[in-house]
Amino acid sequence: MEITKPFYSPHEVAAIAGVHPSTILNYIAAGRLYAVKLSERTYRIPARAVLRLLAPEQLSAPVVLNETKDASNRAVDEEIEAADLVGA
Repeated sequence: MEITKPFYSPHEVAAIAGVHPSTILNYIAAGRLYAVKLSERTYRIPARAVLRLLAPEQLSAPVVLNETKDASNRAVDEEIEAADLVGA
């Protein structure tokens, strides 16, 4: 199985999984498969969700980023604090 696109339609995922497209739509409705609803009848399934469904052992653990304030964020914070002091 090769996942090469960023998003797939339910029909494409069904073909990859070897199931009927209505099975994929049932998975989406049940919350078993994540999908983005673009319109009343159009869904797109991210590649990572396809892998999670079909080959969870191939997924790496999610990376948690610890966001630190860089110099530009600190400068904005200092401007906000200075404005608060002036208004006080």
